[in-house]
Amino acid sequence: MKEVHQFSAGFNPGDAISNQMLEIRNHLKDFEYKGDIFSENIGASKLTFVKKYKTYNKSSKNILFYHHSIHSNVFDFLRSFRSPRVLIYHNVTPHHFFESYDLKMSYLLKKGREELEKMNEKFNFVFAVSKFNQMELEELGFRNVEILPITYQLSERFPKIEKSKSKIKKIIFVGRITPNKKQDDLIRLAFAYKSMISDQFQFYLAGFNSKELYLYREELERMLDFYDLRKNVLITGFLSDLELNSLYQEADAFVSMSEHEGFCVPLIEAMIYRIPILAFSGGAVSETLNGAGILFKEKNFPNLAILLNKILTDVSFQNQILTEQDLRLNEFKKMDYKSVLRKALEIIS
Repeated sequence: MKEVHQFSAGFNPGDAISNQMLEIRNHLKDFEYKGDIFSENIGASKLTFVKKYKTYNKSSKNILFYHHSIHSNVFDFLRSFRSPRVLIYHNVTPHHFFESYDLKMSYLLKKGREELEKMNEKFNFVFAVSKFNQMELEELGFRNVEILPITYQLSERFPKIEKSKSKIKKIIFVGRITPNKKQDDLIRLAFAYKSMISDQFQFYLAGFNSKELYLYREELERMLDFYDLRKNVLITGFLSDLELNSLYQEADAFVSMSEHEGFCVPLIEAMIYRIPILAFSGGAVSETLNGAGILFKEKNFPNLAILLNKILTDVSFQNQILTEQDLRLNEFKKMDYKSVLRKALEIIS
């Protein structure tokens, strides 16, 4: 059986890149390719096919996929092989977001961006997961960059529950606790909402928080005390699929202040759960929404608090938003992910 192996800097269950690697692996099996996933850091994964990259036994007959989002030793490891190589670009977060909180991460991102400039001509095929990412590559001189859309679908193994009727409105954001995702601005919005509208709400900031970013987490905790929001804002930490499913099913609104996204999978998840979206136009967010949800370009917190209240209380407005989101979700469902992948493999083979 032919082999296609995937490589990345890290693999962590629940992470958007890791989830796409698993999805690609399933498609490859349908195409009768076998293959494993190799990473420098494999987190808490217990999957037998997820391995440290140095354990890979090279063969020029294998096809190698490399997912790039940050510097690691994996790219240098791969470039010495004669095997056909495919780049999948997920975007590199600008390093300046991390300079005040984690210099190591800032360095890895800066070097990851510099490394990207050296990748041109080093791959037989190049994919970007969004047009936003495609444009970045083309500006660096990459040619013939194809879009490999993320048609991320949640597992349907969780039963749907009827949303409880409560005066307490539930607002969520899902994403790693990182400076570029701007959970601090979500707290500022929560304060504006509490001051101007009502204290009858719960804001859930759901996402993994690495110990390296403890300074940013401490900043968020201090803000909660300063604004007296302990009863209204909860930083959940990492959630299991079941816990995340429950949170989505209870949510009344999804709000994002993120200033850099290469795609933003949680926006699709919010559409699947039919949650009205209010999002800052950062990175690829406007492309992912493509007219769905409510997009804003200026962080005027008093105005946003009023808009959020309209989303939470005006049923007609909610339905209008959800109709547009349903249309956008159907567009994603029509994207032929497998055919794009199959075509690339045929060309390389």
